[in-house]
Amino acid sequence: MKNGNARTALERDCACAALPDESHGAACTRVASRFPELWLRLYAAKKLRSDPVFPAAFELLRASREPLLDVGCGVGLLGFYLRERGFQPPIAGIDRDGRKIARAQAVAERHYPALEFVEQDAADNLERSGSLALFDVLHYLRPDEQERLLARLVPRIAPGGMLLIRDCPRDENARFWLTYLAERFAQATTWNVRTSLHFPTRAAVAAHFLHNEFEQKIAPLWGDTPFNNHLFIFRRRAIAPVAG
Repeated sequence: MKNGNARTALERDCACAALPDESHGAACTRVASRFPELWLRLYAAKKLRSDPVFPAAFELLRASREPLLDVGCGVGLLGFYLRERGFQPPIAGIDRDGRKIARAQAVAERHYPALEFVEQDAADNLERSGSLALFDVLHYLRPDEQERLLARLVPRIAPGGMLLIRDCPRDENARFWLTYLAERFAQATTWNVRTSLHFPTRAAVAAHFLHNEFEQKIAPLWGDTPFNNHLFIFRRRAIAPVAG
C-alpha cells in the first residue's frame, strides 16, 4: 500500500516554488558580466533575474548526472547559469539563429570551455540523450512541426532524465492574450523569430508522454509577470533492475 506521505521522484524534484537565494543573484551577475556588448550585459542581467525559469530549472536539474541539451538555447543563458550554480554534467545548446549561437560560442570559449553550442534547427535529427530543455520554442512552430519535434525529443530522454518545456498554453484568458501581444511586440522590436505564433494546448503537449513511461507535472511559472507561462515537466521513469 502506498504511504500517504510518500512522494514520487518528480514531486521530490519539484522545488520550483523555492525562492531564489543569494547564489542565484550572484550567478546572474557573473553570467551577465561575461558578455562584451553592453546591451547584451543589460539584457542578460534583466532576463536572468526576472525570469523564474532559471532557478526553477536549476532546482529540478541540480541533482541530475545526465547531460543536458538546451533546444533553442539562444545566447546560452541557461547553460551559463547552470554552470555558475555548480551543475557539472555536459551541456550543449542548439539554435537555428546563427547570430545567437556565435555570441554563445564566444562567451563559452572565454569562460565556459566545456559547453558546446551548435547552429542547428530543432527540426534536424537529434543525436544526444539525457535531459532536455525546450524554453519558449513551441509557439514559434506550426502544430505539425510541434508534433514532429516532440516526437523526436521523447526517445532522447534518458531513464531518470527529464524534458523541461516552458511555454504558454492556449488558455484564451487574459494572461494568454497578454502573452500573445508581448510576443508580437518582441518580434517587431527585437531579434525574436518573426513568424506566425501557434500556442499549444496542454493536452497537445502531454499527449506524447505516456503515463506508464513518464511522470508528469504542469505548473504555472509566471512569477511576477502578467504572462501565462507554464512549466511542463516530463521525467522518464527509471528502469527497474531485473531480479536475479
